[in-house]
Amino acid sequence: MNVRSLSVRRELLLRMVLACLVLTLIAGSATYVLERRQVAAAIEERATLAVELLRANVRQLAQSAGEPWQRVVPQALAEQLKDIPAAELGRFAMVEILDVDSRVLAKADDGTRPDLLALARQRGWKADAGHLELARIHDSPLPGAVAVAVPVVDGNGARVARINGVFIVSPRIIAHAERRVALAVLSAAAIVFATTLLIYPLVRRLVGRLSDLSIQLLDANIETLQVLGSAIAKRDSDTDAHNYRVTIYSVRLAQAEGVDNKVMRRLIKGAFLHDVGKIGVRDDVLLKPGPLDEQEFETMKTHVTHGLDIIARSAWLRDAGEVIGGHHEKYAGTGYHRGLQSQAIPLTARIFAIADVFDALTSERPYKRPMTVEASIAILRQGAGQHFDPGLVSRFETLAVDLHARFANDYDAARQELAGIVERYFRNDPGVMLEEVGAKP
Repeated sequence: MNVRSLSVRRELLLRMVLACLVLTLIAGSATYVLERRQVAAAIEERATLAVELLRANVRQLAQSAGEPWQRVVPQALAEQLKDIPAAELGRFAMVEILDVDSRVLAKADDGTRPDLLALARQRGWKADAGHLELARIHDSPLPGAVAVAVPVVDGNGARVARINGVFIVSPRIIAHAERRVALAVLSAAAIVFATTLLIYPLVRRLVGRLSDLSIQLLDANIETLQVLGSAIAKRDSDTDAHNYRVTIYSVRLAQAEGVDNKVMRRLIKGAFLHDVGKIGVRDDVLLKPGPLDEQEFETMKTHVTHGLDIIARSAWLRDAGEVIGGHHEKYAGTGYHRGLQSQAIPLTARIFAIADVFDALTSERPYKRPMTVEASIAILRQGAGQHFDPGLVSRFETLAVDLHARFANDYDAARQELAGIVERYFRNDPGVMLEEVGAKP
């Protein structure tokens, strides 16, 4: 299998695993919240039932004994403490009866959880309660203890007292609820995971086909890039060695500057095609052996706009416009075609401008002899801050001697080096394939 296809499929697997984890987390969290609410509502319903049972017991004992209801509360509580656990609801740990002025009329406490009384007073009970109230005492996900406030009314419906209670839910019910929540979360996670396993082979097959087609498209695009660059280079100087060298010089300077692969690809495209607009410049200006006069120079400057027009027709080549449109800009703002200044000039264009001028100075032309590396570096240094980015010039000085020695007069070495650059930044970079298939990182 093609190395680039493997890279795309590996990236696909990583992204699907990540998506599975994210979806599992979302589904599990949502399920947990919903189940927790349902369980909490069920527990509070049981507490409400226990309160109603207590109130019914008090009323029944009061009627059968012929005594005031306040006196039978302890007996009713004792009976409920005995009966409710059998129903697995829970138990009242404490109950008190207060009159309308909040004076305690009766009280029963099993003494097992004295700490809950203060919390219940703080969170669950209100002196003016006129209806049944339930409030969780703990902030834990499931309410193990519930504060209860129940109004007591006479035959005319007037409130005569209030029953306050602390109801402790049965540990068995809590454990069952926790198991239910855990099972729901695990089920949601299992569904997401199983769905991912089912769709992955299909997605992988489709992406595999798409990546194979994209590889073919990428190779065709790279060939087009090289052919266009070579065509204009041969028209301008009957050799494409200049294109090779300026691309290599630019890449090495960009590497020293620490640019990322995406920027590097824009730079390489632009370096190949920097003078593609010269196709639109007439021969008597383009091929003139001597200096250009003012009118001829204005004509020559149009190669920038011609170049931008040419690549505008290609979505894949369009980002080369940074170099094509900006490699004649000057750091001080006196260049063309937009008169950009300093950092407003794209980094790729600032890098390429140094490489382009250095190669022009050190290369032989019909109208001049090549300059030495030292003299060429001196000219770059003089132009720092005016023509060139001074920081980039300083960095290029450390690279220029070695680059010139290796590639200036060795066409085969330059061609092999450029082939390695294309392989590294286009053919072996998964980011390029993901861009080609429309899955930009």
